Amino acid sequence: MMALFSQGMRVATMPKRMGRVQLFSSSARALNAAHKVVVVGGGTAGLSVAHQLLNSGKFAQDEIAIVEPSNFHDYQPGWTLVGGGLKTRENLRRREDSLVDSKIQLYKDAVTTMSPEQNQVMMASGEKLEYDHLVIASGYSITLDSIKGLREALYNPESSVASIYTYDTVEQVFPKLNRLKEGEAIFTQPSSPIKCAGAPQKIMWLALNHWQNAGLYKKDPSSPIKITFAQGMPTMFSVPHYSKVLDELREERGVTGLFQHNLVAIEDNAKTAVFQRPDGEQVKKSFDFMHVVPTMSPPEFLKKSPLANGGGYAEVDQGTLRHVKYDNVWSLGDSSSLPTSKTAAAITGQSPVLVANLLSALENKEPIATYDGYTSCPLITEYGKVLLAEFKYGLQLKETFSKYGLDQSKPQRAFYYLKKDFFPWVYYNSMVKGKWAGPKGFLGSVRSFSTSARNMRNTPVRHPRDPLDTSAYATRFPLTSGETFVVRPPPSQESSRMNVEASQALFDAAAPLSDERLANLPPALAKHHRQARAATNQVTDDQIAQMQVLRNQDPYTNTAGHLAKEFGCSPTFVSIVAPAPKSVRQAREAESELKKAAWGMNKRISRAQRAERRALW
Repeated sequence: MMALFSQGMRVATMPKRMGRVQLFSSSARALNAAHKVVVVGGGTAGLSVAHQLLNSGKFAQDEIAIVEPSNFHDYQPGWTLVGGGLKTRENLRRREDSLVDSKIQLYKDAVTTMSPEQNQVMMASGEKLEYDHLVIASGYSITLDSIKGLREALYNPESSVASIYTYDTVEQVFPKLNRLKEGEAIFTQPSSPIKCAGAPQKIMWLALNHWQNAGLYKKDPSSPIKITFAQGMPTMFSVPHYSKVLDELREERGVTGLFQHNLVAIEDNAKTAVFQRPDGEQVKKSFDFMHVVPTMSPPEFLKKSPLANGGGYAEVDQGTLRHVKYDNVWSLGDSSSLPTSKTAAAITGQSPVLVANLLSALENKEPIATYDGYTSCPLITEYGKVLLAEFKYGLQLKETFSKYGLDQSKPQRAFYYLKKDFFPWVYYNSMVKGKWAGPKGFLGSVRSFSTSARNMRNTPVRHPRDPLDTSAYATRFPLTSGETFVVRPPPSQESSRMNVEASQALFDAAAPLSDERLANLPPALAKHHRQARAATNQVTDDQIAQMQVLRNQDPYTNTAGHLAKEFGCSPTFVSIVAPAPKSVRQAREAESELKKAAWGMNKRISRAQRAERRALW
């Protein structure tokens, strides 16, 4: 927006839909700070947007401001890993000011009032911030007191109630579930929106796998530990495609499902859970361990502002992320009214759209980008495997790796390392710096992973010169197609000691080694000769048909090498007469491509981990 200063007065244009002009005196301007863009919230959404705006090169020093009262910034998607004993909460924490670029003004203060009519934000310190554009990224507030008895139970180290949803309680989750040797274990999820709707299941699957490995959980009734999933919603997951898979997994592993059961109270010294059904009926269930997901809501200052809808969320257009009433107000993330899951992955789709449209609005142009509702949820189903759910508005699938033939509804080991190692690394190294856009890769000047030499990156493809073009001994034969066939004779004459006919005679006369000679060979060489001798066996048509049946029944177990040993032939022969199904070959090729793509990622992660260890030393 344009601002004119004349005779000690500031004239600032208001949002177009309001159609007003507001005057601020020079004395008021001296007491208040003014910025082109004020971002409320220094979490995932706030940092991503602020740094993407800064990286556009269209903002000078302190023209962008962030208001965030917290001293620390936590990678909250990693708290599931902390609850599962895979990471510590300290490894996922950074100082807030260390993540904010020096060209951005950081206010370590809390917002108390937002006045869109005056383009102002009031902070707890009493200072007012004036803005041309406002971005609301204030996140969620955890409401522990909405469940009676929850706060007391969580902060009692002797109780068996735990939660991964707060920094203070996440470190107690693994010790408490590790302490359980027998009894009833309950994992809850409310029906209201929460951060990462898959997290309640992730910690349940990790706990189940942990107890299973310790011999404390079995599917049959004799299991020392019994598990119940109390879900406020009617299904396991909002997307039917993934919900079906997860429900089958729940039944396969013997987990009891209590659907449309909302936890409302914890009684009897944290030994009894009280659930409420949609018809008002209350159900009580005793437990020996319970993981609770508290309810969440937008912060109070947003709910009380004219920017909020009936639910307390900043009411924005679901495509442009612009406020439906004020043209210079934007919102994304947990505190926005966007009808999609509240995840960090959703920010990778929302922030570039918001930034593009805000920059367009600064030039008095209409929004140019549209958000399709993309979000993702890497659902850990056990230690070492993750189901990667990706979808958009309308609960429609928008999968990244399906084009490689991977079934993302099937838990994959490769996705586990994305969740455990890559995502935390890319979050602090790129995402909060405004340089990561999820499936679209890196933004701006940041390159994708590469293992080539530094001076060869981003250069045109180099084709080596064909040596036949310059060979004096090459003979050229023009073809009817217009192309030229170039052939060059061998660089040297055949040896007088041996020719092709003589060498072929030796091969034809070769016979398998006797058992006596095999016994005198080194073990590795003897094994090689035994396999070669076995491969010369004559395979009948019935055996070939049996190979084909086994190959189709279970191609992952009945590999070419496995069948070659069983039928006494070579793996190459098996691959020819009984090839693996096309879907299996495509999945293996996709897995291979995924591993290749992760080579550079693993190298960078290892380098970062070594740097952290050196810092600790």
